[in-house]
Amino acid sequence: MKKLSNILFALFIITFLLGFSSCNKDDDGGDGINLTTRELLIGTWSVSDYDFNITVGSQSLIDYLVEVEGLPPAEAAAQYAFFEAILVSDLTGTLTLKSDDTYVSSFGDRSTSGTWSLSADEKTLTLIEGEDNVILMINSISANTWSASISESSSEDLDDDPETPDVLISIEIILTLTK
Repeated sequence: MKKLSNILFALFIITFLLGFSSCNKDDDGGDGINLTTRELLIGTWSVSDYDFNITVGSQSLIDYLVEVEGLPPAEAAAQYAFFEAILVSDLTGTLTLKSDDTYVSSFGDRSTSGTWSLSADEKTLTLIEGEDNVILMINSISANTWSASISESSSEDLDDDPETPDVLISIEIILTLTK
């Protein structure tokens, strides 16, 4: 059970590092077709949909909990649902990108502010808060909808045994945001 607690703690730490979303220009013929990605990003966005991909090593989190931790499938699914609920609560809120390259966000019980920048190829949005950066891969954007991906990985010693290798825990979150 200690390994399970370590997994959940590691996933919580990774989740805490996450908090936003991203975009790419989408010429769908809707409003904003003549705007640049930067211009489309300006405004207040709310998460309207999401999808998660969580892996431990090369296995999905549920497979890891069943095959390595020995949990019954129903209990593994319950643990996954618990972790997903934590992620969802951290994704509830807004992100406001301002034209002066500053942002304000409020997700879960955490509010942040800082500056933002868009990569030259308009595929990556970086939110900078002091020394912390959140990098959002831009999937698509229109005047009122934006799709973004956030990925985080961390190597963790899940069994507290320095002789065994650390395990890579990865989370990819795909967000849909709306104005």
